[in-house]
Amino acid sequence: MVEKRKLMKTDEQAFYALAQYAFNKVDSVQRQHFFKQLYTHSTGFGVFEDNRLVSGLLATPFDVRLNGQTFKMSGIGYVASYPEFAGKGSIASLMQLAFEDMQTTGITLSYLAPFAYGFYRRFGYEQVFEQTIFEIQTADLPRLKFAPSVGRVVRMSLAQAIPLISAFFNHHPNNQAGGIQRADWWWQYDAMKHSDWEVAVDLDGKKAVAGYLIYSRQVGTFVIQELMTSTVASQTQLINFILKHQSAYATIQYESALTESLADLLPNPTIVKTTTVPYMMARIVSLPDFLAQYAYQVQELPVTTIAIQDDFLPANAGLWQLSIHAGQATVIKLATGTADITVTIQNLTKAMLGYRSLESQAHYGHVQGAQPKIAQLSAAFSHTKPMLWDYF
Repeated sequence: MVEKRKLMKTDEQAFYALAQYAFNKVDSVQRQHFFKQLYTHSTGFGVFEDNRLVSGLLATPFDVRLNGQTFKMSGIGYVASYPEFAGKGSIASLMQLAFEDMQTTGITLSYLAPFAYGFYRRFGYEQVFEQTIFEIQTADLPRLKFAPSVGRVVRMSLAQAIPLISAFFNHHPNNQAGGIQRADWWWQYDAMKHSDWEVAVDLDGKKAVAGYLIYSRQVGTFVIQELMTSTVASQTQLINFILKHQSAYATIQYESALTESLADLLPNPTIVKTTTVPYMMARIVSLPDFLAQYAYQVQELPVTTIAIQDDFLPANAGLWQLSIHAGQATVIKLATGTADITVTIQNLTKAMLGYRSLESQAHYGHVQGAQPKIAQLSAAFSHTKPMLWDYF
């Protein structure tokens, strides 16, 4: 007998064992602790065969900021099946359960980290986030001089730093393009999971946080996990702190959500190896809510009819009429009509989150419609590339 249902507290150990097997993770007290933290704050869904959990996933609620607006987002993670049960359609069933729950709890967006991008496009997700990896050999670093600063850098553990840096991160400009508003429990989860992460906090002359650096010290490599600053002085202070480690490490590596190059800021740009890689995916869960609450970049938009293709969430599919007057959007779903623009939910997500414009997608044949209408709607969407600093 096969049963598909929401997971309960009593299913935690069974799900932990499933995830441990599926992702080939070694059991430890540390892993048990951070897994419990995530499980407790997530909604799980599972497939049971003869009362044995054989497939499951977690949906974790977050708030995300996008161009001044806050949206509820569900982060999908720990999608796992035992090998003898894989390939039987259980993941599709679980995703359906998760989306039904999202729709009843007012979730607008969903993110996930894919094991295969093509697989999750079946469920309406599209790659919209990137990571940029900057790598410098310390032997190639130029000699830099830094002016004295009135502030000071204080080292501490991530757990100790959370009360200082939490609000700073949530309000930082780099975290307003699709980034997560980290709740206290999520910070604590990170501290449990990454016990090797350290923090350098830059305090200004008034002992207020001006910036911070999260890093780890690995064999031969100084790895920067996160660097957030508010002033030139705090940026200088923390870069100076990083460079003071160069005698102990052959390489400095920065894994960043930044969407711009940093090489041109150095006297010799060639010393920086820059690699941009695809990162996480996103999808619109509630199209009417997203269209109504989105921060459009224009005050006026003539009535535009958009045909949306969404094979997995039929409530989003169909003809949608969008207009904007005096900055106020009006969204109507039509029973019949003629579309000005035809687009899949994946490509609309990509455009509205700012990853690739509608005009660019039309150029490659991924959006259909009259060019003037596409250009008008494209101008209404943000063209700031999204940045995501978290992983789940």
